[in-house]
Amino acid sequence: EKGSAVEIASQYLDFAEKYPPPSYLYIQKHLRWIFRSNLQPENDPSFSASNWIDWRVKMWSFLVRPYLRSVEQFRGFLALYVQQSGDQNRAPDQILRLVSDVTFGSVKKAGKRTAREM
Repeated sequence: EKGSAVEIASQYLDFAEKYPPPSYLYIQKHLRWIFRSNLQPENDPSFSASNWIDWRVKMWSFLVRPYLRSVEQFRGFLALYVQQSGDQNRAPDQILRLVSDVTFGSVKKAGKRTAREM
């Protein structure tokens, strides 16, 4: 059975934490690849990339921002995805624990905390 985007991305982040890439841009681009079909669906006539009311447009825009730089923030992105999509069926427990409290702001601020700790 094919894994969900959240499952695949969560496993990817586990590896990225264990074997850090040279730049956060690797993680960002890989997550964009993993989530592209979910956040920018080609065969959905109701989808419009300029419709900012659509949660998928907000999530795609958030993912490409330069302030997402840490594994912690990218896990927050996964929790936001689960929260916004409403699909909690196949999300890993470590992501589900974050869903109720996560906000766009909390994910962004997690990067400031990480930068200060460095």
